[in-house]
Amino acid sequence: MIKSLPLSYLYCVITMKSERRKYERFLAPENALVALYGQSIRVGKLVDISQGGLSFEHIYEDISITNGKRKEISFWVDDFRVSKIPCQIVYNIVVPTPPEYASLTIRLITHRCGIKFESLTEEQRELLEQFIKRFGQKKPAPKSL
Repeated sequence: MIKSLPLSYLYCVITMKSERRKYERFLAPENALVALYGQSIRVGKLVDISQGGLSFEHIYEDISITNGKRKEISFWVDDFRVSKIPCQIVYNIVVPTPPEYASLTIRLITHRCGIKFESLTEEQRELLEQFIKRFGQKKPAPKSL
C-alpha cells in the first residue's frame, strides 16, 4: 500500500533534485548533534552540512517555521562545537520513522529540518570549515535510474 505524501515533502524533493547547490554537502558522523534556539530549544541529529547550511532530524512537532524571529543553531561532535550561528529555517518535513523507534510504545514522528546559515562571523566561518574538514564525509554519488 502506497501512503500519500504531503505536498511540502514533494515540493522539497522536486526542488532539491532540480536545484544547484552553491556549496557541497557532507554527511555528518552518527554522533553529531544539533541544538536550534528560538522560542524554545530543539535538539536533534545532524544529517548533513555545508558552508551554507545543514539539515537535521528531530521528533518535535511544534517547531516554529515563522520568519522574522531570530534563530541560532549550534552543532557538535565530541568536544568540537560550533556555536550560535544565526540561521533561518528553509523547510521542516515529516520523514519515515527510523527503525530504532519501532519498538517504542509511543509513536514518534520524525521531521527533517533544513537550515540556511546567515551572517557568519569570520571565526564562525573558520570553525565551520574545520568542522567539515574534520568530520564531514563525502556523500555517495546518486544512483542512476
